[in-house]
Amino acid sequence: MYKPLPKCLTIKSSPIEGLGLYATENIKANSFIGLTHIQDKDFENGYIRTPLGGFYNHSNNPNVRRVVSDALPKLKCCDQIDQTLDVEKIPDGKANRENLYPKVEGRYMFIVSIKNIKAGEELTANYNLYTYPKTGIGLQSF
Repeated sequence: MYKPLPKCLTIKSSPIEGLGLYATENIKANSFIGLTHIQDKDFENGYIRTPLGGFYNHSNNPNVRRVVSDALPKLKCCDQIDQTLDVEKIPDGKANRENLYPKVEGRYMFIVSIKNIKAGEELTANYNLYTYPKTGIGLQSF
């Protein structure tokens, strides 16, 4: 049976705006949460938005960050991201995280927790397209 959201997430009313994305279980910091957008030039704005991409709200104190990549992560919701693993080489032959997760465009967009999120807590991201050095807020890369 098709389930648009992983079991660790649900959608409900948000005090921020409309509906929001909420954790149904505790999520550790530095965990993959899921895909939010897939690049497709035939769609508005060049991306297909997944159910995850339509329901997390903006906050100046976010608990998730948006990441873009040309490589599809092979992770499930709440899988910890091991920052020490070597990354696979991408088509240009370079194998470093800066090239794996470009700043602005990529085939896939996904969200990653940046702090521990408790069950029942709303997932929020900062919607800025650029990372500001003083705050570290914005569209980010590893």
